[in-house]
Amino acid sequence: MDELMVLRQSHPQLSLRRFAQYAEIPYWRLRDHQHSAPVRCARQQHRDELYEQVRQTALLHPTSGYRLLYQELKAQGQAIGLHQIRVALGELQLHPPQPRKTRNPSPKVSSPQDWPEGRRIQIDATRLSLPDGVCWIYFVLDVLSRVVLASRVVRSLSMHLAKLTLDDAVAVLRAEGHPDTILVQSDGGSDFTGDIFQQGCLKYGSWVRSKVSQLGGTGILERLNRTYKYQFAFRHDWQSMAEVRAAMPDFHRWYNHQRRHSALGYTTPWSTLTSSAKARNAA
Repeated sequence: MDELMVLRQSHPQLSLRRFAQYAEIPYWRLRDHQHSAPVRCARQQHRDELYEQVRQTALLHPTSGYRLLYQELKAQGQAIGLHQIRVALGELQLHPPQPRKTRNPSPKVSSPQDWPEGRRIQIDATRLSLPDGVCWIYFVLDVLSRVVLASRVVRSLSMHLAKLTLDDAVAVLRAEGHPDTILVQSDGGSDFTGDIFQQGCLKYGSWVRSKVSQLGGTGILERLNRTYKYQFAFRHDWQSMAEVRAAMPDFHRWYNHQRRHSALGYTTPWSTLTSSAKARNAA
C-alpha cells in the first residue's frame, strides 16, 4: 500500500478516486490508508525509539538474555514488555550466543560376531504415563532363560539407578548358581553409557551396544516391554507410581513362574533357569 501511495505522488493530477480506479484497488482502502498515515508514523517512531533503547542496553550487556535485559530496562524506568524485547533482539540480530553443548560420541553398535564371551543379559527402560506423572521401569532380562532378573520403578532415568538394577539382576543369577561372566546389552542411552553404569558392567564382564533390529539384539527385551504393558500394566487402573511398584512382584511371579514362553518350548522361564543350573552342578 505504501508503494501505491508513493506512485500516486508521481501523478498529482489524478484524484484519489480516479487513481484507485487505475490501480484496480478499492477507493476506501486508499482513503483509510491516507487518513491513518499520521498514526502509523507516530507508531513507527515509537517503535524505533524502543528498539534503540533495547539495542543500547543489549550492547552494554552482550551476554544477557531478554529476561535480564527486561530487568535492566525496568530499573531504568523503561516500560518495555518481555515479548517486545525478545522480538526486538531478533529483528536487531542481537541475541546472545548460545553455549555449545558437547556430547560424548555414542558407542558403535556391535555385531554378534564381535560380542565378547559371557552370559547375555539385556537392560532397558519402558515408560508409563500415570495420573501422578510419568514413571519408568528398568527391566533386566536373562536372554538364555528369558527370566526377568530384576526391575525397578523410578521417576526419572539415571546411570546410578540403572547400575543398581543391574546389581540386583546379577545377584539373582549368582544366587541360582550361575557364576558366568556377564555380557550386558543395552541401547546407547546416557544412563547406560555413563561412567557409573559402565564401571558396573566391567565388574561383571563387559558391555555392548545393541540394536533392536539386529539378530540377538535388544528386540528380545522390547518384546518383554510390550508383554508387560499389554498383558499386565494396561489391565490395571493404577493411579500412582507407588501402585506400579507394589504390583511388580505379581508381574515377576506371573512372567517367570506361570507364563509359558514359546521360545523355550512352552516352558516357564524360571524352570529353564533352574534346570540349567542343576545341569551345570551335575556336570
